[in-house]
Amino acid sequence: MSKAITKPRVITIAGSTGTGKSQLAVVLAEKFNGEIINGDALQLYEGLPIATNKLPFCERNGIPHHLLGCVRLDEEPWQVGNYVHTASDVIKDISARGKVPIIVGGTHYYTQSLLFETSLPERTEPECQTTEAQEERWPILAASTQDIFRELRKIDPEISSRWHPNDRRKIRHSLEIYLTCGKKPSELYCEQREATAAVRLPQFPRLEIHDTDEEATCNSVNSLRFDPLILWIYADLDKLYPRLDDRVELMVQDGLLEEVASMLQNLQEQQQLRNHVDQSSGIWTAIGFKELVPYVSASLAGDVGEERLEKMKRTGIELTKTATRQYAKRQQRWIRGKLLQALEENNSLNRMVLLDGTDVSQWHQTVEATAIDVVSAFLKGNPIPKPAASTDSASKILVPKAKTNLKARYCEVCDITMMMEQEWDDHPRTKRHRKASKTPVDWQALYPKKNSQDNVTHSEPALGKA
Repeated sequence: MSKAITKPRVITIAGSTGTGKSQLAVVLAEKFNGEIINGDALQLYEGLPIATNKLPFCERNGIPHHLLGCVRLDEEPWQVGNYVHTASDVIKDISARGKVPIIVGGTHYYTQSLLFETSLPERTEPECQTTEAQEERWPILAASTQDIFRELRKIDPEISSRWHPNDRRKIRHSLEIYLTCGKKPSELYCEQREATAAVRLPQFPRLEIHDTDEEATCNSVNSLRFDPLILWIYADLDKLYPRLDDRVELMVQDGLLEEVASMLQNLQEQQQLRNHVDQSSGIWTAIGFKELVPYVSASLAGDVGEERLEKMKRTGIELTKTATRQYAKRQQRWIRGKLLQALEENNSLNRMVLLDGTDVSQWHQTVEATAIDVVSAFLKGNPIPKPAASTDSASKILVPKAKTNLKARYCEVCDITMMMEQEWDDHPRTKRHRKASKTPVDWQALYPKKNSQDNVTHSEPALGKA
C-alpha cells in the first residue's frame, strides 16, 4: 500500500502595506519554531531597505529570513517563476528540518502563485537571460507597444484579447513566449490545464468537473501546492491611510532621501559603463525611488534654487504618499478579487482567517493573540475557526467579489478600448459614444441651393424704346 504524500504545512500572512505583517511573522516564528520566507517582490533585491520596508535586523529577533535581498542589482530582474521555484525549495527544506515555513509579503500575485499549483504556467518563461539579448534576437520586442500588440494580435488573437493595448509588459511577455516556445501562449496554457487535470484529478475526487464549462474546468484544477493557513491582516483604508502618510514621513527622517541618492549613483555608474539597466522592472520600480529621483537629482546637481528645491522635495514626498495609499488599496482589492476567489473555487475558503488590524491600540489582542490561537489549532490538526467567526467584520469582508470577465473591446467610433464587460455594454448609451456616432447632417443635400442657371434659359433683356 502506497504511503500518502503529506504536503508541508505553511502559514501565509497577507494584507495591505503598513498593517504589521512582518511583525506578526516574527511573533509566530518565535512561538512555533518557524522560519520566514519573503513574499514581497521588491524586497527580493539588494538596496532600498527603507523604501521597500525590509524589516531591520534588530527587529528580526534572530529568526532566519529567506529570499530577502538575495538578488543583486546587476542581475536580471526576477519573474514570478524564479520566485515560485526558489521559494518552493526553501519551504520543503524548512519543513524537512521540522520547522514551520511562514510566508509574509505584500506581493499577493507572487504568494498566490506559490500557494496554487496552476496559478503559474510552467515552461512559459522566455529562455533568454536578458532583455538586451531578447531584443537583439527578436527586434520586434524593442518596437513600440502598438507594434508589439499588432504582432501579437496576428499570432494569437485569443491571448491578445485579454490585454489592454497599452499594457506593454503583458503584451511583450506573451509575444516572448511565442517566440521562445514556437507555440501560441493560449495553446500552451490550455495544454498545461489539461495535463494538470489528467494528473491531479484522481487525487482530488471532491472536485467536480463540468465538461461543458471550460472556465469551471480550469478553476477546478487550481489545486493547492501546500497545506496552508492564510492570515489576512485587514485594516479599514480610511484608518490606514493616515498611518501610511505618517510612515512615509518617518522613512524620510530615517534616511530615505540618502538611500535614493545612493541608488541613483549606482544607476549612473552602470550607465557610464554602458550596462543595460531596465528601470521598468525590479527594484527600480519601488515606491519612493521614482517619486523622489527628480528632487535628489536636482539636489546633487546643485543647480536649483533653495526654494525651488524644497518644493520639489515636498512634491516627491507627497507623490510617495499617494502611491503608497494606492498600493494599499490595490493589495486589498487583489485579496478580495483574486485570492478569495481562488480559495472559493478550490473549496478552501475556510483556510483564510481575517484579523482586524484597523485599531492599532488593539493590535496585540485582535491580531497577535488571535493569530497565535488560530495557528496553534492549525498546527495541532484541530479545526480552524470559520472565517465569519474570526472577527465581527469577517462575515462581510470575507466574501469573494464576483468574477470579472476581462476582455479587450475596441470602439472604433470613439477610439477607446474597454476591458470590463459591463463598461462595454453601457458604452453605446454614453454621451460620448452617441455624440461620436451621430451622423453629420448634410445640410446641402437636404436643402440644395436653387441655381437658376441650371434650369432656366435666360434671354437678353429687351431694350426699351427711347
